[in-house]
Amino acid sequence: MFFKLVEKGENELWQYFLTILLIGFGYFIGQMPLTAILLKKMDEDPSLGMDELTELMSNPDFSTWGISNNVGVLLLLMMFIFATIGLYIGIRFFHKKSIKDLITPNAQIDYGKILWGFGVWFLLGIVFEAVMYFMYPENYSFNFNIKKFIPLFFIAILIFPIQTSFEELVFRGYLMQGFGAIFKNRWGPLLLTSILFGAIHGSNPEIQQYGMGIMQAYYISAGLVLGIMTIMDDSLELALGVHAATNIYGALILSYEGGAIQTDTIFKTSNMNPVHLYIVFLVSACIFLFLSAKKYNWKSWDYLFSKIHFNDSETA
Repeated sequence: MFFKLVEKGENELWQYFLTILLIGFGYFIGQMPLTAILLKKMDEDPSLGMDELTELMSNPDFSTWGISNNVGVLLLLMMFIFATIGLYIGIRFFHKKSIKDLITPNAQIDYGKILWGFGVWFLLGIVFEAVMYFMYPENYSFNFNIKKFIPLFFIAILIFPIQTSFEELVFRGYLMQGFGAIFKNRWGPLLLTSILFGAIHGSNPEIQQYGMGIMQAYYISAGLVLGIMTIMDDSLELALGVHAATNIYGALILSYEGGAIQTDTIFKTSNMNPVHLYIVFLVSACIFLFLSAKKYNWKSWDYLFSKIHFNDSETA
């Protein structure tokens, strides 16, 4: 039923084009406050030039520019707020449907399911991080600062879910449903949106810091796992919770050099091993998918490879 939500409203090619254009325009508008502040800093301080700006893009530590990391992160996330507004306008006024139509075929969004996905994934992150800590304690440093952490906490719980929800609504909602109408199956949209998810993260600082191959494998695999849980659960709620847990964990608990977002986390690691990161992710994903399948009585895994029957009763 999730894929058949694409039949609601209007779905002409020009509507997709204009909606994506609006999203891009939102990104552009959202970047203007940060750009203006950085240009002002460069004008005021002769020691800040293009080399320093390039360094900031590859390692976004705003404190080196005299900007608190909390303010810097808030400015950085503005582009997602405006991009979300662009998505909403496109869905509401071009496609003539609601945002809920990108999330669930049910009458109401299941917020309990979002919280369950968030909680289980966050707990898995803590458990595996504890294992890594006892194996390599020299890689971790305690970084807790209550004055910085309190505002960061509110930024994390109020703003980060907008960023993560936006990405899920676009990739596992809007695009996956749209590609489903083209492919008439589930695995095609799953693969394509996962590759696009990796591509959109191709400019992240982690790529330069840790290598294209391993980090693209991580991003594409993340897209696959989020897509699998969306398809098997026939809704987007679990993916919304898991994606939010991933980014909020990285914003509050542990950060590492070269991360796309630098915050004053409780812990920092000076030696992030991307292979370890990838392995931990894969193990966590298998555990999460297993638990979700049991809890929500998922169909046979063959459902991933079944056809979609539009304008007809769906059979799996």
